[in-house]
Amino acid sequence: MSDLLRGAALSYRALFTWLNPLGYLSSRIVRPIGIAVVFTATTSHYGAPLGPTLVGTSLLAGAHAVIYGMALAVGNERNFGTMPIWLASPQNILGAVCQRALPHLADGFVSGFLTYLVCSALYRNLLLPIDVFAVLLLLALVSAFGTGLVVAGLNLRVRDTFLWPNIAVLAMILFSGVLLAPAQLPGLLRPAASAFPLSHLMSSVRAGPGLGHLADSVLAELVTGACWAAAGVLVVRFALRRRPSD
Repeated sequence: MSDLLRGAALSYRALFTWLNPLGYLSSRIVRPIGIAVVFTATTSHYGAPLGPTLVGTSLLAGAHAVIYGMALAVGNERNFGTMPIWLASPQNILGAVCQRALPHLADGFVSGFLTYLVCSALYRNLLLPIDVFAVLLLLALVSAFGTGLVVAGLNLRVRDTFLWPNIAVLAMILFSGVLLAPAQLPGLLRPAASAFPLSHLMSSVRAGPGLGHLADSVLAELVTGACWAAAGVLVVRFALRRRPSD
């Protein structure tokens, strides 16, 4: 266990380009809170309930940290010129990618939790108790990990580090129900919503703050995350069969 944590910490220090006080504060604290305030203010202005958007943008802040962190954990190997050495090392690359995700899972929890607390205080609206939101955030991070694994695998082949995480987060904003309920999407796009992380959690949040609604979404969200993780394993293995571009 100590070797696992030590390796995760070393990769975080070496590859996470925002690892300085100002960079971390802006990317992991100020930016997600600002996005949550803008989205919540905009949707409430047009008549949408304030609470679900506040919860959704806070969950999105956590997922954002995981997806971009895992993308950088692979993409920066190429940006720093160490990709060939890393791939030639005698280790399980898939296991190494999962190991490198650990600090970003912790980052995601801090980012999402602080976003929820600050925005709830600003809007004086605590839709969910703190402990309930913490459980939802943990589920969101597990689900986002699967998506992050897919993105990390794609970054073994693609030179642009931010291309796939940008696409993944934009798709989650559109389909997960953070801003729009799936019923408001065009008819052809509605079935796709249930395949995205956060979508099942958000459907329960929009159904009401009762714990019964939230309990129903746990299994569906875990299955969604597991499907994305399985897809991520396949993407990583496919990328490793061909020599990734330097």
